[in-house]
Parts: sequence; structure tokens; C-alpha cells
Amino acid sequence: MADFLIFHRGTGILIEQKFQENPTARTGQKIDLWARKQAKEGWSQLRRAFTRSRNFPVWCDHPRQGRVEFQDGLPPIRHAIVALEVRRPVDLNPIAGELPLDHYGIPISYLALNDLLNLAILLRSIPELTDYLSARRSLSAADLRQIGGEEALFSFYLLNEGSFVGCSGINDARLAVAADKERLNSALERKFEADQYAHLMEYVADELATRLPNYAEGVPDPLLRAYDPPDRRQNYLEVQAELSDLRLRERSELGRVFHGTIERLGEVDRGFTFRAVRFDSMPDWVYVVGAAKNIDRAELLSKIIELMGGAMAFYKKSKCLVMVDREGTGYELALSRPGVRPKPEHVEAGRRLFGNLRTTTIPLNFLPHGET
Repeated sequence: MADFLIFHRGTGILIEQKFQENPTARTGQKIDLWARKQAKEGWSQLRRAFTRSRNFPVWCDHPRQGRVEFQDGLPPIRHAIVALEVRRPVDLNPIAGELPLDHYGIPISYLALNDLLNLAILLRSIPELTDYLSARRSLSAADLRQIGGEEALFSFYLLNEGSFVGCSGINDARLAVAADKERLNSALERKFEADQYAHLMEYVADELATRLPNYAEGVPDPLLRAYDPPDRRQNYLEVQAELSDLRLRERSELGRVFHGTIERLGEVDRGFTFRAVRFDSMPDWVYVVGAAKNIDRAELLSKIIELMGGAMAFYKKSKCLVMVDREGTGYELALSRPGVRPKPEHVEAGRRLFGNLRTTTIPLNFLPHGET
């Protein structure tokens, strides 16, 4: 099998990595020879993974979930990547005939390992990474077998609002980026600022993976039954998946609003505040973010339930995610159940809680243009 499977919403990205024992030991032509040999081996391992019989389950070890099994074999793969540890560009075209660019419709990409890691850090979300890999396929076959030139390609992609339209190859991307250095630096600065709020949402999602020892403290028994059993947690995975569905700009904007909501309490001794967020790309959803200070937990959970029902009824949405910060000590998150229908009390709560809120519309471009 391959080294990594990035699995989300029933499909995956399969990654085979090839490392050098000492990346500085090889120089000159030896690096090219090593990279070409390892690229062939990496593709060979991917091919074996693809052709493995579906009559045999496959499994992997997850650091938090433990053993994860796929009973019907490898899940559907959207992209496959061979990542090579090289410190300079390498041309794989001399062995092009042994390195296919697709396998029965599955795109195969050959990348420097450092470039792959940088893409993961910069794109930050599975939808964004998949979009980039798909857009990259517009390059020529010769360019797709060049590794180590990803900085120029990503910079071109960034400058062109998530597109390679007009890019005739890696060299063309280098020239275009060099000619527009000032605009690139500005775009990178805006991206860095926006990503800080995405980090907040990623932190919340990561915190979901662990549970506080005193999680049941102050929770009424009827509500406690809605929590996952300590030895069989599944709902937190669903909340993580919903947050992972958001694209980077959506994640950034939701984080910005959440951060601003937390800041609204400021120096007050006691209070509760909230905001609602909707995205055109997620037409079924309403997100409610809030902050509480010195609010009894049972009272807070009651407010969250009322907010969820009211938001779904008022905005006519079938799905809702509520996130509330508790004085920086933890988060309360609630996810609506499938098929929930609004009740009369939800309609009344929606009018009371959301009817007088100020509404602001913000265009979510590939990159934020100035302040929002």
C-alpha cells in the first residue's frame, strides 16, 4: 500500500513518499538518477494499491482513531501523488514512458516532498488541495514530469485567483511571477492575515479530538445522553468533517467572525453574545458562533439548543453548527440532527434572536482584497 491516504467524504488522495537516508549525500547527476529510480518505484507501489482486489479489506493506523478499516478495499481515489525528497529541480522526462500521468482516470502527480508539504500548509483544506491538483493538470505532460518548480506554479495560481489559465508552463510561470513581484507580495500578505482566522477554526476542530476529563460536569442528564460515550466517540468526527468541508476563505471568514464575537465580551464580568454566518456555497447550512462569560453550563447549553432551533427556522436551513467559546477554557459545539423540522417555538425563537441582527454581505474571493 501507499504511505498516506487523505480520506474525506468517501474519496481520498493517495500519497507514496520516497526519502533519502541523507539528502545531502547525493549531488549532481546522482540526484537525478536516484529521483528517477524512486519515481518508478513510487508509481509501482501506487499501481499495486490500485489493483489490489476489493475482496480483501485494507486498513491503516490513525494516531487518534486507531485502526481504521475499509472492508471493500481502497476507497475511490481522486488524486494520487508520488512525493520525492529532492532539494533541487529534477526532470523525470527521460523516463516518461515509465511514469504515467493517470491510471484509469485517476490523475498521478509527481512532486518534490518539500513542495507537497508547502502546498498542504498554504492551501490548508482538502477541497483547496484537490482544486489545485486538478487545475495543475492543464500543464503540458512535460511540465507535469518536472519536479521542484512548484513555488513558481503556486505563485502564478495565487496571482490568478486559483487558475492556471494563460500559463504555458513552469518557465512561463517564473517569468510572470518575476514581472509581478509587488502584487505577489501583497497577495501573500493578505493571505497570511486571512489564514490567521482559519487557524482558529483548525484549532477548534483539533480540540474536538480530545475530551476534557470533566466534560459531564454541569450537564443535565437529558442532555448528557446526547454526548458520545467516552469509549465510542463518533459525533466529533462528523463535526470535524463538516468543518473540513469549508474552503479556506470560508474557514477564514468563519474564524474572523468567531474571533470578533469572542472579543465583543471584552472586559464585561458576565455576558453572552452570538452571530450567524451563511455561505452561498453551503445553501443548507447556518453557522452560529458565540461567546459566554460566567454563564452556568446548564443555562449555556439551553441557550445553544434555542439558538440552533431558532437559526434553522429563521434562515430556513436544514443544518446548523453552533460553536461557543467558554471564557477561553473550552468550547461547546452542537451539530443538528438530520431531518430535524422546525417547531412553532423554534419559529418564535428565530424571530426573537435573529430578527433584529444586522446583515452584512461579504464577497469571498479566492483572496481577500483589502479589509472586509
